[in-house]
Amino acid sequence: MSTTAPGRTTGATLLLSLGSLIVLVSSAFAFHHSFAMDPSMPMAHMPADDGRKLHGMALADMPEMFTALGGLLLVVAGAALRGRPKSVEADSGSGRRGRLLVAVIGTAALTIDISKTSTLGFVIPGMRAEYGLDPRTASLLAVCGLTGTAAGALLFGVLTDRIGRRSSYLIATLGFTATSMCGSMPTFEGNLVMCGLMGLAVGGLAPLLITLLTETAGGKVRGSVVVALSVVATAVGYLVAAGSALWLEPVFGWRILWLIGAPTGAVLALLTPLVPNRVSAPAPAAADAPAVRHLPRSSRALTQGLQRAFATLIGLLTFGLTTWVPSLARIGGVPVHTANLMLTVAAIVMIPCALLLMLGYRRFGPTSMAAGLATATAVLLLALTASGAVAEVGWIAAGALVAALFSVNSMAAIFLPIAADLAEPERRGRTTGWVSLFNRLGGLMGPLLLASLVSSASAVLVAVSALALLCGAAAWYISRRHRLALAGPEPATD
Repeated sequence: MSTTAPGRTTGATLLLSLGSLIVLVSSAFAFHHSFAMDPSMPMAHMPADDGRKLHGMALADMPEMFTALGGLLLVVAGAALRGRPKSVEADSGSGRRGRLLVAVIGTAALTIDISKTSTLGFVIPGMRAEYGLDPRTASLLAVCGLTGTAAGALLFGVLTDRIGRRSSYLIATLGFTATSMCGSMPTFEGNLVMCGLMGLAVGGLAPLLITLLTETAGGKVRGSVVVALSVVATAVGYLVAAGSALWLEPVFGWRILWLIGAPTGAVLALLTPLVPNRVSAPAPAAADAPAVRHLPRSSRALTQGLQRAFATLIGLLTFGLTTWVPSLARIGGVPVHTANLMLTVAAIVMIPCALLLMLGYRRFGPTSMAAGLATATAVLLLALTASGAVAEVGWIAAGALVAALFSVNSMAAIFLPIAADLAEPERRGRTTGWVSLFNRLGGLMGPLLLASLVSSASAVLVAVSALALLCGAAAWYISRRHRLALAGPEPATD
C-alpha cells in the first residue's frame, strides 16, 4: 500500500503538472525558434539549397533550453515526493481493452525511442561534412550518446521498481523532448554534451517499455507477443529514421533529424495518464510461466551472466553497424538518396518478419531462435564477402550492408524481451535495466571498433560476421543452461 500523505500527494501532483507544462511549452518555443531564426528558411515543398539549411545558435539565443531544464527538475522532485505507488492498481492496464491500449502506447513509444538511436548513423555524414571530422572523431557522437543510454538504462531500471512505471515514463519522455533541441547546437562539442543527455532519457525508456509490455501481455504467448511488438517497433523506428533522412534531410539538413524529436516526444508525454501506475508485480501469466525463481541460485546467476554477455555482443553489433552503415553504403559510389532508400526498404521488409519471429519464438524458444538468427547472419555475410562481389560492385556492397543491418536489428529486437520474459516478476524492471546496461556498454565499443574499418565494406562485414558467430555461441549456451536448469529437480521444501 502507498503511504503517501494527502498533502504530499497534492504537492507532488502540482510539481509534476507545472514541471511538465514548462518543459512542453519551452520545447515548443525552441522548435519554432529553430525554424524562425532565418527568414529565408525553406518550407518542405521548396527546393533544397545549401545556403538555407538549419544551422546552430549560440547558447545565449536559446533561453528555452535552461527553462526546460528547470521544468524537468520540478518533475523529478514531484516524482520523488509522490514516492512508491501501490503494487497493484485498477488502472488503464486492467481489462482487455486497457491492455491493448497500453500495448499500443508502449509500442509507439518504443518506436520513437529506437528511431532516435538509429538517427545517429544518419546524422554523422552531414555532421562530418559541416565540421570537417574524421571517422574516429565523428564516432565520439555515438560514444557520448551510448554512454548516456547506458547510464539511463541503469538509472531507470531502478526507478521503474522504486517510483513506478508512470512517473518513470513521464521523466524519460520529457527528458527526451527537452534534449531534442540539441539540433540547434552550434559546435560539435555542444552536440556531444546534448547527445549524452538525450541518451540518458532514451536509454531509460527502452527497458521501461519492454517491462511494461511484458506485464501487459497475458497467457503463455507473453514472450512471443512482446518479441513481435519489439520487432515491429525496431523496424518502424528505423523506418522513421531512414525516412526522415530520405525526405527531410535534403531540405533542412542533418539538424532536422534531432529537432523532430520535440513534437514526437511531446505526444508521448501527453499520453502519460494512460500508462499503468504500478511497481513490479507478477505478470498476468506468472502462474503459467516456468518457475524460474525456484531454480538453484547457481543456475540463475550463470544464466543472467550469460544474458549480459549476449547483450554486450548484440550492442557491439547493433550500434557499431547502425552508426556506420549509412556512411559505408555511400563509399562504393551509391548515391545518397539510393542508399537511404535501400535502408528504408529494409526497414519496411522487417515489419512482416515480426510474425515469423513470433512463430519462431513459440516453436523453438527464445534463445534457440536467437542462436539460429545470429548464425544465419554470420554465414550470409561471410558468403557475400568470400564471393568478392562486395569489394567490386558498389550496390552489392550496399545491399550486403543493408542485409547485415536487417539481421542485426532483428537480433537486437528480441534480446531484451527474452531477458524480461525470463526475469523474476518482482525484479523485472531492474533485470531488464541491467541487461540493457550491458547492451549499451557493448554499443560504446561498436562505433569505435568499426570506425577503424569504415573505409572498407568487406572488412566491416567480416568483423560483423565474427561478432555474430560469438552471439550465436552465447545464445546457444544460454539456451542449453536454461533447459538444464528447468529440467533439474526442484529444491527440497520444508
